[in-house]
This record gives sequence, C-alpha cells and structure tokens, in this order.
Amino acid sequence: MQFSWEKHLELSRNVAVASDENQGMALALMGIALTMLATDLLAHELKISVLPSSMA
Repeated sequence: MQFSWEKHLELSRNVAVASDENQGMALALMGIALTMLATDLLAHELKISVLPSSMA
C-alpha cells in the first residue's frame, strides 16, 4: 500500500471535511490515515537505508 504524497494530502482533506459533519467517522478515518502514512514512511525509510551510501 504505497500512497503518493498527493493521495495522503487528499485523504487529510477528506477527513477535515468529514469532521464538520461526523466527528466519530472523522476520528476513525484519521486513525486509518495515520496508520497508512506511518506504514508508507517506514517503507520509504527502509528503502532509503538499503541503498549504498554512494547512491544516497
């Protein structure tokens, strides 16, 4: 599950809109979005750390 930065931003905007109407749903979406972002950031960090130092 690799979202682009633009997709993460779009998801955060959708959560912001949902928070106006339904706070419970917005909190649930925020939890999912943060989990997805953390997973993608970890995958990116691990991918960078395995590159040879001359390529980093």
